[in-house]
Amino acid sequence: MPTVADVIRSVMPQAVALGPAGQGGDRSVSWVRVMRARVPAFDALEAGDLVIVPEGALAPIVHEPAEAEHVVEGLRRAAVAAVVMLPQAEGTTRPVGPPVGWSEAASAFIDGVVAAQVPAFRLVGADESALERAVIGYLVNERAELDRQVTRLESDLQAIALAGDGLAAMAAAIAGFFRRAVAIEDADGTIVALHVPPGSAPATLAAARYETRRGPVALERDLPGGGRFAILGDRPASQLEEAAAERIAVLLALAARDSALRRTRDRGAEALPATGPPWVVVMARQVSPGEELSLTEREERRERVRHLAPARRLLLRGDASSIELRGVAACVPDDPLGLDIGARMARLLGRPVAISHPFDDAGARPAADAEARALLEAGDALAVVQAPPPVLRADRLAQYRLLGSLHNLPDGERHARELLAPLMTGSVRARAERLATLRAILDGAGPADAAATLGVHRNTVAYRLRGIEAMTGWDLHDPDLRFALGLALRIVRNRQKSD
Repeated sequence: MPTVADVIRSVMPQAVALGPAGQGGDRSVSWVRVMRARVPAFDALEAGDLVIVPEGALAPIVHEPAEAEHVVEGLRRAAVAAVVMLPQAEGTTRPVGPPVGWSEAASAFIDGVVAAQVPAFRLVGADESALERAVIGYLVNERAELDRQVTRLESDLQAIALAGDGLAAMAAAIAGFFRRAVAIEDADGTIVALHVPPGSAPATLAAARYETRRGPVALERDLPGGGRFAILGDRPASQLEEAAAERIAVLLALAARDSALRRTRDRGAEALPATGPPWVVVMARQVSPGEELSLTEREERRERVRHLAPARRLLLRGDASSIELRGVAACVPDDPLGLDIGARMARLLGRPVAISHPFDDAGARPAADAEARALLEAGDALAVVQAPPPVLRADRLAQYRLLGSLHNLPDGERHARELLAPLMTGSVRARAERLATLRAILDGAGPADAAATLGVHRNTVAYRLRGIEAMTGWDLHDPDLRFALGLALRIVRNRQKSD
């Protein structure tokens, strides 16, 4: 008998788990029931049933939390296998509740289901009758239903191919269908399409790991004529993914061949900026963790970046589905390291931008790409300890890596707290003021910088420093002490952030 995980991954892979219990899909599924907008809501309810709950069906049944608890208790007593919620489409009229998001009835019901530790999922855009038929089809004839699901995906990909939208659009369709990151490579092993479904943190991580070290891979298939298709991540491939991979490989191979012909014809599009050498690679995360942007929104953002400088100075590479926003900028006499254009790009994007060392030979660009990507990873590690700078410079990569590893020092937290203990007396406000003052004086170039950081007069900073030295016995002109205090402040601040 198939499990909840089997049914979800084979019939509705786009479903999203609601609460931790939704992840545990080892319960067996014996049949499927659909909630009706009436009382009783179910004609029958038995152990092992997978329950489909259209949001609109809840309104006549659940008007207040007590009624939601009653319905949930019935599901729990019946030992149902799982609950699949079908949200009401935005823009439709709801009997109760706000126009956007779950209705009040649905919210109360979901909270109860999650609290009862019943595996629960959300599936957007599904019709309850069609979904019921699909689950029954899978329970009665697994192979036939898998074939029907794969045919749906094939039809979508054929439509994309006929529209001439290419491999990037195909990768997006496959990623959305399976809700997993996917990659397509050409015969030379170059990634020509990489896509992550919106809102999936595991898929985003899997894609980033694949782009840097080609793993992990849940499933891969060679494409006829060269190249390969891969579904990314640690989770093993499902039956549906295995069945689909063989059949969509031919469609992808045809699109890959057309893409290769276009790349050969348009080779000049990846030329380096006309102004230069030297050049630098500029790179930033295309989407921040937790940020959800459509491909259209990503492309609009890329257009704004393109307009930061003329094409003779800045050329973007990749496309809106890439993990990173990558470009090559030409260095000019008043900006020999590309830091100015990096800073403007960081302000526009609101996130750190990595700048490689300048290079003069076009063949050195792949190494500059790798260097910029390493800078982004070092910036991610540094963010655990302190805010990374807007522009991550290649000449400071070792510095970022060193500071980013401070939280891993053996006994580092204990030693840091012992060193700072003399400051940790008095009221909470007094302790915070001392730490902020010490941090500002150690991070700045002098009392004037510290005063500007704290928003006080420099005489106030001098007064506070004399008080700190008097109560601790420290000599803040001692370089070794300043170094140790700077480390201690970073370690303690990191611990406070994680707490």
